[in-house]
Amino acid sequence: MNDIMHRGGVGVKDKRQFNTPLDSSWHALYLIGFYRLALAVIFIISYLFLPAPSLLGKENPIVFFIASNIFLIYALFSIMSSYYRAPSFNLQVYVHSFVDICIITICMHASGGIDSGLGVLLVVTVASVGILCNGRVAFIYATSAALIVALEQTYRLIWLDSHGYYFVQTGLLCATLFISAILSNVLAKQLRDSAVLAAQRGVDLVNMGQLNEFIIQRMGSGVLVVDNRMHIRLMNEAAWYLLGMPAKDELRPVVDVSIALNVELMQWLNDNQYEPETFRVSGVNAIYPRFIRLGMQDYAGTLIILEDTSFLDQQAQHLKLTALGRLTASIAHEIRNPLGAISHASQLLEESTNLDQADRRLTQIIREQSVRMNVIIENVMQLSRRDKAIPELILLKPWLDAFVLEFCRVHDIELSKILLEVFPNDLQVSVDPSHLHQILWNLSQNGLRHGLCDACEWILEIKGGELTDSHSPYLDVIDHGSGVSEEMVEQIFEPFFTTATKGTGLGLYIARELTEANQAHLDYLRDQAGGSCFRLTFSNVIKRRAR
Repeated sequence: MNDIMHRGGVGVKDKRQFNTPLDSSWHALYLIGFYRLALAVIFIISYLFLPAPSLLGKENPIVFFIASNIFLIYALFSIMSSYYRAPSFNLQVYVHSFVDICIITICMHASGGIDSGLGVLLVVTVASVGILCNGRVAFIYATSAALIVALEQTYRLIWLDSHGYYFVQTGLLCATLFISAILSNVLAKQLRDSAVLAAQRGVDLVNMGQLNEFIIQRMGSGVLVVDNRMHIRLMNEAAWYLLGMPAKDELRPVVDVSIALNVELMQWLNDNQYEPETFRVSGVNAIYPRFIRLGMQDYAGTLIILEDTSFLDQQAQHLKLTALGRLTASIAHEIRNPLGAISHASQLLEESTNLDQADRRLTQIIREQSVRMNVIIENVMQLSRRDKAIPELILLKPWLDAFVLEFCRVHDIELSKILLEVFPNDLQVSVDPSHLHQILWNLSQNGLRHGLCDACEWILEIKGGELTDSHSPYLDVIDHGSGVSEEMVEQIFEPFFTTATKGTGLGLYIARELTEANQAHLDYLRDQAGGSCFRLTFSNVIKRRAR
């Protein structure tokens, strides 16, 4: 947010500069220089090529010609100075306008005074001052021009015996000068206010655009903008992360980023009533896309919003755990105490000397089933009491070596019967070690129970590595049993679902719940060589030990 405030500060700084000349004012001054140049060229051409006696310079041709050449040279100088913007803007306006008034008055005097019509050119000069400067300066120059014109006509009346009725024309010209100064200043003020307002709005729009970009980039939902050619024009950080952190190339096709997303987008474009389906990238995050058409034209682009459903899954998980907590409390109160009494009574009954062999078998069944029911209660209570995940960065290969050694020792299995492979050897994952231990213990027990194969060299295979596309670490637990049928794949992770006569049906369910708590994902994959493969995919990017 500090970045946005800093950018907003730039906008404020720009507003302070509104009192300085705008680029449009310099451009206008530059164009006036060309007007001055064109006027001087016309004066010189008329003097050289029009037949005598010409209207321009008819009373004093030499003065007119000299003034016109001076005007030409000064016009070139004014163009250069306004182009390089030196000296200052106000100084250039003041000097250029004063020189214009003087030279035009001299040319007017040499051409017969007010009767020549050149006095109208003074209106253009005064109007340009009114446009480029404030009203006070324009009024001063209008007064100066009117005074010079009046003095010229007075001189002509006294010394050259001019007609007195030319004072009427002189008065009208002076009035025109003042009116042009006032009107041009009013118009220029409105134009300057509009320019300042437009500049302010431009700064506001830039700041708003930067703020919108800041918000979009930091939204929790992924945002993509795709044009009509299926090329990505915009991708925020959340979308980049959800799609597996692809290369940030401009105008990259959607199909190169995610084939599944491209399929959903194409189906939606063909049928706007199509309900998009959740897809996964690298088997980690479940992503639900929403599509919004930008504009009503066929060539308009599409806005794609990607939602990570893991947050909803966590909420659902929290609700399930809350319900299980209440259930286990009820079970502990209503079942465990009577179950303990039954188990204790069966043990006392077994000590009786009056029981025959058949009765002793019945008491044994009572004791075994009581133990089984107690295991179920312990598993459910363990699930409801599960602590929040505290992830740590662990080196996977040494940790798995210790786990396999412990598992073989507890289940009386030869260490050579479990194949352990991790590549690279320095692969690290971020996970709660206690949760990972319970997840692998449940998966390994499940493989040991359902995957025994006398002809196989290994009972279990545990393989770790990294996914090719996203470089996310994964861990496979593979057995060589008969596998899981297609119709049961969606049920094996449900609580209390089991195909074993003595199973509780909570091992895989607890494993998946612990996996989701660590921002990872547990999937069942059918092994190509037969048997089952449970893949644990971690959400963090692989980190290597510093060498």
